[in-house]
Amino acid sequence: MGVTVYAYEVEPGTSRVTGFGSSLEGVLEELNKVRAEIALEEGYEVPSSSVYAFDLFRPELDQLLAVLNDDSTLGDQILRDKRLVRTVTG
Repeated sequence: MGVTVYAYEVEPGTSRVTGFGSSLEGVLEELNKVRAEIALEEGYEVPSSSVYAFDLFRPELDQLLAVLNDDSTLGDQILRDKRLVRTVTG
């Protein structure tokens, strides 16, 4: 059984994926706030941003132990699929 979480990347290719949330609507709301804050504080309009869906496996004990023992990363153990679901502009 798996779970899907959503996240945004403010400037694809130049920033890291941040703002994880359980709903697409919540992540879009947070992204719009971040974009408005950047525009206000930095004085420029942010280029298009990307919103992704991450399909994750629920980790098994052996996967968690591999992460805790630094033999693997959590992402390597549980990420099943990452897909672009929305591009936000303006």
